[in-house]
Amino acid sequence: MKRTTRAFAAGMLFATTTLAIVHYITDEQRQNDAISQKQYEQLITERNELAEKLEKLKKETKKETKKETKKETYIYTLTIAKGEASRDIARRLEQAHIIDNAQSFLTYLDTHHLTRALRPGTYVVTSDMSYEQIARNITK
Repeated sequence: MKRTTRAFAAGMLFATTTLAIVHYITDEQRQNDAISQKQYEQLITERNELAEKLEKLKKETKKETKKETKKETYIYTLTIAKGEASRDIARRLEQAHIIDNAQSFLTYLDTHHLTRALRPGTYVVTSDMSYEQIARNITK
């Protein structure tokens, strides 16, 4: 009988110890989760505030840029001779202020496989045209 009582007491002690450990670990995780949740919410709030400030700055900068830079539009009559190299055409467009960079225009033509599609003729191009529009115009 003593043996049975001791075994029962040992079982109870083991079960109580196991439950206490599980409770302690679970409680600690809940506290960490609560702290993490608060930190997460704080980070989200800060991120939203920063995003709003960035949007305001973008809008202000855009308005100032529009006010400060009124870009002149250049008009150029481009004459392409038969067999003329695309780099010469790009250089002339750059000198006429139609494009900002001859090399980037050549890269555009090369990327879109238009280098050999240039057609001889006379074309009117303007500085407010995109590379695509210029290329479409001179490759017809």
